[in-house]
Amino acid sequence: MTSVPQVDQTALKTGQLTTILLLVAAFVLGEAAWPLVLFVAVAQFLGALAVPFAPYRLLYLGLRRLGLKPNLQPDNPEPHRFSLLVGTLFNGAGALALALNAVALGWSLVWIVIALANLNFWGNFCVGCWVYYQLNRLGVPGFSVAPLRES
Repeated sequence: MTSVPQVDQTALKTGQLTTILLLVAAFVLGEAAWPLVLFVAVAQFLGALAVPFAPYRLLYLGLRRLGLKPNLQPDNPEPHRFSLLVGTLFNGAGALALALNAVALGWSLVWIVIALANLNFWGNFCVGCWVYYQLNRLGVPGFSVAPLRES
């Protein structure tokens, strides 16, 4: 009997809110804040790799020590990691564009991430997860995890 994978929704929400707050702060600070956008990209990349020293993971563990409660739900982690990789690409490209003074392009890429993180945080819809599952349905190699079936 195989166990059903679980994902801590509180950890996901912590990462989404942190992404939103840091990227909005970078926008308020202006083009010179591209290193903050780059930090978010690196944090997302390390989260996608599920390394123990990922900044969002460390933040979440600290908040757990302060009383934040986990919310484990049946879910696959792979689509969420894919979503973090997409965020990494958008924020990494956005940071590069800002560093090269392509301000409109840079902020456009960053605001796409902000919008999608808000959709996930407030609306509980992960666009990256949806794309992952569509690629799975199409049989694209590397997208091997199918959605969990409702019982």
